[in-house]
Amino acid sequence: MRPNISLIPRFNIDYGFHDFLSGLSATVLQKESSFDILRSEFRTPDIFFANYSRTSICLILKSLGLPAGSRVGVPLYSCTVVFDAIINAGLVPKFIDINENYTLDPEDLKLKVGDIDALIVIHTFGRLADLDEIKRIAPDIPIIEDCAHSIFSLYKGKQAGTIGDFSSFSLPKYLSAGGGGMVFVNNTSYVENLSECMDSLEHSSFTEELKHLLIMYARAFFYHRPWFGLLALPIGLSVEGKVDLMDKTSFDIKSINRSDLHVAVKKIRSFQNIVKIQRTNSLLLIKELADTPYALPTEQENTCCNYYLFPLQVATEGMRDQVCDYLRENGVDTSKLFSQTPEIARAKYGYEGDCPHTEKVADRIFTVPNHYTLKEKELLKIARLLKGFCSSGSMHV
Repeated sequence: MRPNISLIPRFNIDYGFHDFLSGLSATVLQKESSFDILRSEFRTPDIFFANYSRTSICLILKSLGLPAGSRVGVPLYSCTVVFDAIINAGLVPKFIDINENYTLDPEDLKLKVGDIDALIVIHTFGRLADLDEIKRIAPDIPIIEDCAHSIFSLYKGKQAGTIGDFSSFSLPKYLSAGGGGMVFVNNTSYVENLSECMDSLEHSSFTEELKHLLIMYARAFFYHRPWFGLLALPIGLSVEGKVDLMDKTSFDIKSINRSDLHVAVKKIRSFQNIVKIQRTNSLLLIKELADTPYALPTEQENTCCNYYLFPLQVATEGMRDQVCDYLRENGVDTSKLFSQTPEIARAKYGYEGDCPHTEKVADRIFTVPNHYTLKEKELLKIARLLKGFCSSGSMHV
């Protein structure tokens, strides 16, 4: 692709120089972080941390004490690192289809619940799965909420991550805290086993923490304009297909870096206001695209979505690829999130083709920028380009 200094990045990694300095200070001065704000916001007493969300999920599964080879239900529409976490815990993924909300389909769960020993429920894009129905179908199975996308989303007035037996949050995603995974234990009968697992974690060395800080800041720096369109994306496209960026079958399980925990606690204090801005941005896009052929995200009853990402669907894979190319050529990058997961799961994780809706969605979905840092004129540009693609006749190919 041609370098484009004004290209709007597909994701927002809001880890600035002030975050770098704050994390550096916490590392050098060995600062301890208070969890009072977390306990206050989420009203959960038992909070643990690891270096990644995927390692948090792995540790949760290990703490259950399931026999080796036990099956863990998980939506096929997911990042494959979740499957790796299951395998690293000595267990086997059992794939479950998604519904129109991009979350675990209770109807498919009914067919497969007799063959699973634990269940991971993923709130994809910040959209809340139907947890009451899922708990009704699987009342005796430990439920893990994967909240990588869903911090401050609400289900019937309750915070995401406070409803299942466990939950795991990815701190570098929406929160842009650099790294780290956060775990809530909502079922007190599981606290002791998980606490033992967490207490055994090694800490990174001072040198490893400094290296991590520099990498996180550099990653965020190059994900902003002008560097994203000038260097980061062109380089990324040049290695696409040559490096398997999704293959993380082997990963270190360690404690969270002090810098990541410090930045996360600091950011959480004002993050609900940021979520409100991103919701406003997303509702503007929905309004502008209301009369187009795109399948728009709709908020489910009794939920409040944080709109971490803004998914759209079109009729065919070819059409999806055309609109993504069109947007990129006109200054807006997109993602085809998890579009390769069914193929990879079939090749590497034992998927047997029993999630047809997921396969359909994976071929047709893409996300557009809706960052809280975008101005209204940029959001209107994105909407205008999407409508322009429709009016060009390409949507009817």
